[in-house]
Amino acid sequence: MSPLKRTMFFLALFLTANVSAFAYPNFLEDYKADKLTNPKNKDVICNFCHMSPGGGDERNEFGKTFEAGGEKFTPMLRAQFPDRFSYPILKVNDTLTIHFSDPDNKVVVVQSGETRAVVDVEKKTVDGKPATPPGDIAMATPAQPAGRAPGAAASNFAQAESRSRIPTDPLAREGAFFGQNIVDLPNGKSLPKGAVDFWIGHRFPEKVFDKNSAANLFGFDSQAVVAFGVRAGVTDRLSVAMSRSSFFRTIEFSSNMQVSRQADGMPFSLAVRGSVEGRNNFVRHGDTIPWVGYGPSIQVVAVRSFAERVSFAAVPTVAFNTRNENSVFQQFENDHDNTVAMGVGLGIRVMPTLSLVGEWVPRLWGYQGERTNRPQIGFGLQKATFRHTFQLTFSTARPLTVSRYAQGTGGGAFAANVDTFGIGFNIYRRLR
Repeated sequence: MSPLKRTMFFLALFLTANVSAFAYPNFLEDYKADKLTNPKNKDVICNFCHMSPGGGDERNEFGKTFEAGGEKFTPMLRAQFPDRFSYPILKVNDTLTIHFSDPDNKVVVVQSGETRAVVDVEKKTVDGKPATPPGDIAMATPAQPAGRAPGAAASNFAQAESRSRIPTDPLAREGAFFGQNIVDLPNGKSLPKGAVDFWIGHRFPEKVFDKNSAANLFGFDSQAVVAFGVRAGVTDRLSVAMSRSSFFRTIEFSSNMQVSRQADGMPFSLAVRGSVEGRNNFVRHGDTIPWVGYGPSIQVVAVRSFAERVSFAAVPTVAFNTRNENSVFQQFENDHDNTVAMGVGLGIRVMPTLSLVGEWVPRLWGYQGERTNRPQIGFGLQKATFRHTFQLTFSTARPLTVSRYAQGTGGGAFAANVDTFGIGFNIYRRLR
């Protein structure tokens, strides 16, 4: 079987497996196990959240509200859709209704007309806003209209918290970046607590913008650098990940901590990412692969989005132990072992689920790579669907690890094609 057929076969197998393995989302089981589930809905199927019984298409009103709220069953969600849950309701008068929709009996949802608010008597808060001392007047944030899905402002972390005190899913639809990376650079997004993402990436070494590229199917005929990994949310702001690349059998362990989210009082989102990578499956002495040491790195990811349509990212990166002391190639600034780079990224959302993205990673100080002394450049097209993000990439760096793209286009393993664009793709799948 040719490399192209083999690649397409495994890609088709992967996508087909996703369709069958995850056609029945875990949250349906969570709904059935919920303490306040309506007994009439014990046999729910995919159109509980989607427009069709088979699922996978556009979500209905309940599904959109559920997704915008971080895919969690909350007192506010239950109160917005009382037909799907079973709990006590007290109708005080024609305009005031009390929803006892919290199984832990810590909060109640008060409905007045077409608006609802979460009231925590013990903490003396309404939609998370604390009461003021006697004599002062506190104006609560307008509550979410009953039965309506939150609009674009729901992606704003602070506004979402003030409405219903539930964490939003930052990967749902926020800004112009989807998935985990811009191209190779991280976009800093966190995962909700308990969520798990799977990622697979391919980078093909052959030149894509070449007179012979069509005959070689734009590089798809070549044997790719393949990487895959998983990422899990420890809290709503902290996630951990592990990946493995076929580039010298490199394993990377990483963690991402989201320090802040863009909101009215915060002009940008900020995250800190730390990682360490090791060749030869983290075995220091290999018989076939010369070991050049572990490669720790630290990155700060700052993202500013405008109207959910345009996103800018700045990713200062410090990568340690980037120089291969045993290399026979020409090396630049080889009196340094570490590399400092400044990655910048841009995303433009041209459709609700389609974005154009690009990145540039110039070196600022330290080791400058080998064979060529130019920064990594990448661009691509991101398409988001329900629980999936597919990205077609074009990049001058083939390996998919921090220390490789930090040192620029000379950090690859394909001497004939360094400093040229190669085609590739990233696939992200939300497992839960």
